[in-house]
Amino acid sequence: MKKTFIFISLLAAVSAAMAQEGGTPPQGMRGTPANLPDISMIGVVEGYLSSDKSDEEKGKLEFSEVETAFQGYIYPEMRADVFLALHKHEGSYESEICEAKVSFLRLAEGLSAELGKIHLDFGKLNRAHTHTRAMIDQPAVLTGFLGAHALNPQGGTLKYLLPLPFYARLQAGAWDGAPHEHHVDAENTADVVDVDGSTVTVVLEPGETSDFSPAGKLYTWRFNMSFPLSAGSELELGTSYLKGKGSHYEHHRDDIRLAGADFTLKLWPSAYRRLTLQSEYMRLTREVPVGKLERDGLYAFANWRFSKYWDIGARFDYAEGAFPAMSRERDYSLIATRRLTETTTLRAQYKHVNLDGGKTDQAWFQLTFGLGPHSHELE
Repeated sequence: MKKTFIFISLLAAVSAAMAQEGGTPPQGMRGTPANLPDISMIGVVEGYLSSDKSDEEKGKLEFSEVETAFQGYIYPEMRADVFLALHKHEGSYESEICEAKVSFLRLAEGLSAELGKIHLDFGKLNRAHTHTRAMIDQPAVLTGFLGAHALNPQGGTLKYLLPLPFYARLQAGAWDGAPHEHHVDAENTADVVDVDGSTVTVVLEPGETSDFSPAGKLYTWRFNMSFPLSAGSELELGTSYLKGKGSHYEHHRDDIRLAGADFTLKLWPSAYRRLTLQSEYMRLTREVPVGKLERDGLYAFANWRFSKYWDIGARFDYAEGAFPAMSRERDYSLIATRRLTETTTLRAQYKHVNLDGGKTDQAWFQLTFGLGPHSHELE
């Protein structure tokens, strides 16, 4: 009994000493916070110029985006990531959930999963948040086939890391994407050219001539692999597939299939020098009342990091419109990036747009900064 009492007294003394080691917290403070997520913030300031006199957004310098991140482990090998954002869109700020997901990091050997509202892992760029890309705007093929913003439906995906001597991952997902909301005006019609060359009269709907993205029940598949070519080079290859509905499926037939292939080659001649060559190709097959449409799009991007602080890049875009009235867009971009710190970046971009022969010159200036653990190197 005496030994038990001595042991309990000794344990209490050690616990008291450990509690006093950090000092007494100031009045009104709880001391060391426990069970709180990592909280971060990303801010984006942009200026925009355009030779298009009808462009109402030109000549503005404004805070275009604020993103907050709440991240942390909620169970061993299980974490939650929530990204909330305010975006400037058509003159006003709109709030949205960019991503809100739970990741199961190890369901079994090589098997993981994600559930929630997620940037779809289709190709290379849709998965990345805009502030992590090495360019200011989005390639035309992504805007035309996946939507003006990143495609991030609700659902889940299973991922399997294949037991190979190099990185290779296979994944499959099921999703639910929101359709466009609009009203049909039966008096608002237009004659469009069908796939067989004939003219068909169709009802136009607000947004039908400009906005398209996958929606409804979506099913996806992706396989990608990467391996070193030498001590200073790496090659990544990927292929993606999506089957589902188009964004106007609630108003008329709109069945789609989207296939893509991508590659990324990185070369490191020295510690602060890196050449990145990246390209994506996509083919959209869309079945609508006027017939079956097949549309192609791609981009090719090259970026040269020639010092610790400077990057220069160039990009070519080609995209065919997703709608019955065929359109073709060819863009040429030049990009320069100055990294002030690992979390603060200055970037300028010039783009020449050729849309069905109509030419426009555009330019952006962007300041991106981050605070908190999510504010990683912005590349």
